[in-house]
Amino acid sequence: MGDLEQLRQEAESLKKQIEEARKAVADTTLAELTSGIEVVGRVQMKTRRTLRGHLAKIYALHWSTDSRLMVSASQDGKLIVWDTYTTNKVNAIPLRSSWVMTCAYAPSGNFVACGGLDNMCSIYNLKTRDGNVKVSRELNAHSGYLSCCRFLNDNEIITSSGDTTW
Repeated sequence: MGDLEQLRQEAESLKKQIEEARKAVADTTLAELTSGIEVVGRVQMKTRRTLRGHLAKIYALHWSTDSRLMVSASQDGKLIVWDTYTTNKVNAIPLRSSWVMTCAYAPSGNFVACGGLDNMCSIYNLKTRDGNVKVSRELNAHSGYLSCCRFLNDNEIITSSGDTTW
């Protein structure tokens, strides 16, 4: 038996082992699991509000916990905090880099954050004493672009990056 035939047999043996391992952990199928769920009909979407203010592509948005305020990040170099009930801008925050890809709203409503191709997560304090929005922190621990950021609370934020870390 040649080396090639021996490798083919080994590959087949490995395929069988993988299949057996999959069967051992497969306690149900997707069809069986969803058989009792009622089919949802066609969903009709309706525009409720149109928020106008960004001058370039909007790459991210995140709702506040009260579902009234929202932050949006655009490649026009602005982070805008919106009152979605009135469609008014609450804050328009100029960014150091217009290459923003993600934004987040802190659960308390005190902070917003953003990041992108500058490899940095910038955190802004919305509740300063003088009323102006200021950079609270700039976190630059990633060597690749920031793909997502989310606040856990006012003191903790989690980020993910193109450098394959979080």
